[in-house]
Amino acid sequence: MIKYPHIEKNAQGLKRYVYPGLTTVSLDRIITYMRYYYVMCQKGAVIHRAYVLLDSESADVLHDSLEPRYDLVQVCEVAQSEVDPDTLI
Repeated sequence: MIKYPHIEKNAQGLKRYVYPGLTTVSLDRIITYMRYYYVMCQKGAVIHRAYVLLDSESADVLHDSLEPRYDLVQVCEVAQSEVDPDTLI
């Protein structure tokens, strides 16, 4: 007798990414679509700044995920020559 026909034995749950919308990408996509972005978040007197390498869709998702948690959020594209290597993530 099968009690639960809709449930498979040893079924695995869905794997979820830490940040929805951000996924792994191939090396070709990194070379052609990834750009440097300056990310600044401020909450009260505490300010966080970093440069990151993202594609435009992931930059939008990052901005949308940071906006509810901080008072001021800025995610803007910058040229590679303007990137500070000490704050590059």
